[in-house]
Amino acid sequence: MKIQLSRLLAMAAAAMLGAAGNVYATNGSFMIGSGAGSIGMGGVGVTSPQDSMCVGGNPACLGAFERPQFDVGAGLFRPPRAAATTVMSGFNLPDGGKYVESEVNLYLLPSMGFVFPFNDLLTIGFAALPAGGGGVTFPANKGGGLNGNSFFGGAGTLGTDLVQLIVPITATFKLSPAHSVGVSIIPARQRFLAQGLQEFKAFSAYPDNLTNKGHDFANGLGGRVGWMGYFLDKRVTLGATYATKVSMGKLSQYKGLFPNQGSFDIPANYALGIGVKPIDDLTVALDVEKILYTGVPAFAHRGPDSSGQLNIDACTQGTVVCGGTSLGTADGASFGWRDQTVYKLGMAYKINDSWIVRAGYNYGKMPIQADQMLFSVMATATTEKHYTFGFTYSLGDQSIFGFGSEGLLTFAGMYAPNTKIEGNTVGTSGPVGLVGMQMKQSSWDIAYTLKF
Repeated sequence: MKIQLSRLLAMAAAAMLGAAGNVYATNGSFMIGSGAGSIGMGGVGVTSPQDSMCVGGNPACLGAFERPQFDVGAGLFRPPRAAATTVMSGFNLPDGGKYVESEVNLYLLPSMGFVFPFNDLLTIGFAALPAGGGGVTFPANKGGGLNGNSFFGGAGTLGTDLVQLIVPITATFKLSPAHSVGVSIIPARQRFLAQGLQEFKAFSAYPDNLTNKGHDFANGLGGRVGWMGYFLDKRVTLGATYATKVSMGKLSQYKGLFPNQGSFDIPANYALGIGVKPIDDLTVALDVEKILYTGVPAFAHRGPDSSGQLNIDACTQGTVVCGGTSLGTADGASFGWRDQTVYKLGMAYKINDSWIVRAGYNYGKMPIQADQMLFSVMATATTEKHYTFGFTYSLGDQSIFGFGSEGLLTFAGMYAPNTKIEGNTVGTSGPVGLVGMQMKQSSWDIAYTLKF
């Protein structure tokens, strides 16, 4: 039965949006890795493909597969996060005052992928993956605002919800037995909601499209290229990859919040990787990734000056909230994030034909700046260190509808200890003192692989 590709993509995106709820990434707005195998190794993905979902890290990875396989996975993600402000009466952040926790802290993250070696030179693949996102939900009367309402003094729940999903369609070409290059076309879909930001209407060019407009959706398109090569009798693997910015359609319901009338793209990124096999059954891999948040105005544009002084020159450049038309314009204020460099170290050891065990470490200094705290309260991406582990177990002969030859079960766990940031900030009417935010994370991923 022939299924149109456009319908397949739409079905995959719709199913994942419906299941994912909020996606809370760990390297800024990005997930640390693609698939349970990658996550178990600290997120490495440039040189050490574990399953067909590896295309989220390097499209050249499909050159390592010699037969078709299908992978489907799901993760439970728990990111308790909290924030506070000295607007709360009698509260002093340095003395460890009360932080208000965001509601709802358990989310389901599905993923899937398929790889098919078309011939000796060409391998094709398809995947549907969570790309990242974030958000918070601070309930009314618990946000520590001026009137016991939200952080910004407005009534009702304060919160945001951003989900970004990608569907890489990949072709990998073997230039030689030792070298592969890959190309992915990346359709994307995102969902966004904001609520409780009424106090910022006076600072928006489109005040009726700033907050409390329900979920809005946008589609986008990007691409990724990559290379992977084997050296020294496959004892050393090198790889490199570059992903363009995924240009998303505008969130028209929130054109008064983000720069360029609601534009919120997925940042470009690039990575280099090396994998080493000191012995036959052990692989040690290191990736270094750069995420270019400064190329996306919704991440990069600075908000209010945390010194408490609204700089007039910055006002004219649109880098602070200080006029009637700042938010939503081409130079509108936003999070003020910096670019992020992420280091991923992982190992995989094959004990026998049935068991592979993994461990990893992932570090990326948070992109939030201490003098840009106001809007980041809505995106508490503070985690920096991530510890991971995992395993794969062979289930032996398996089949679905008469197809398949071997089934594998993969598990991965991740823990990110609590990381806090505090800094001075200003509000909608001038200095408000200190703002703090913190988050820790844990996740449990499981995936099933069917080889054909």
